[in-house]
Amino acid sequence: MSNVFNVNRLCALIRRQWISVGRIYLMSLIIVAGVFIAFYSFYFSRYFEELKFGNATGEYLLNFRVPLFFILGLFFITVVSSSYFSDLGQKTKAIFELMMPASRLEKFLAAIFYTVIVSLGAYFLLFYLIDLAFVSYLRSTGSSIITKTYSTGETVITDHWLYFFKLEKWKYLHYLYFLPFLLNALFLLGSIAYKNFQYIKTAITMIIYIAIWMISYIYVMKLTTKDTIQVGGNAFQDEIHVFQLIMAIGIILTLVFWGLAFLRLKEKEV
Repeated sequence: MSNVFNVNRLCALIRRQWISVGRIYLMSLIIVAGVFIAFYSFYFSRYFEELKFGNATGEYLLNFRVPLFFILGLFFITVVSSSYFSDLGQKTKAIFELMMPASRLEKFLAAIFYTVIVSLGAYFLLFYLIDLAFVSYLRSTGSSIITKTYSTGETVITDHWLYFFKLEKWKYLHYLYFLPFLLNALFLLGSIAYKNFQYIKTAITMIIYIAIWMISYIYVMKLTTKDTIQVGGNAFQDEIHVFQLIMAIGIILTLVFWGLAFLRLKEKEV
């Protein structure tokens, strides 16, 4: 089996992998859709119940969407990533996986394709479609446009029932776009490195490393600032510099974990 990268072989591998993981992906998306629908139904039903008594404005009705979207999305990407190479921990299935007629790079790229591109794309599309359906129904029943006039004479009109894709984004959000890719790289590495309970072991390892990093960071900052007087400006007082540093570290760690995952996959085949 040649380890030279071949595009046609990669496409064939992607089609072959869909036969193996397609059903699992569809079931996962059905569960995610069920969670979305459950949250929307709960908050909408509560609002319409309050509306019967005339004390509901709907101003905060859709506030649950942002935490739901990010928390469930990050959880979904970790579960999908952790399960992709989980068969390598079982000898009978591992032999079948490792003997597939594809190079190591093609196998790894197929994993990135399914755990990143397909998973994130399907998640975004699913959330936006469900949000579109529920909010469209909500807007057909009325509106939640509130007009406020401040002491300065300025008048602000706010629509609280906007579609999710029309919401104003946090100005620093784009500095955190690396986060799902970092979690994908970490849990993909865990699915290869550990033989069983890959998700739990990877999650515990991640929590321990984060705790150690935070404690070390706080300790170093205390040592470096103890008995000192700050003169002039500090680059890290500016929020944008902090987020730029976080983004740079996140991108580097993502590439490092992807590289380690690829090397561990090569070791499995030796």
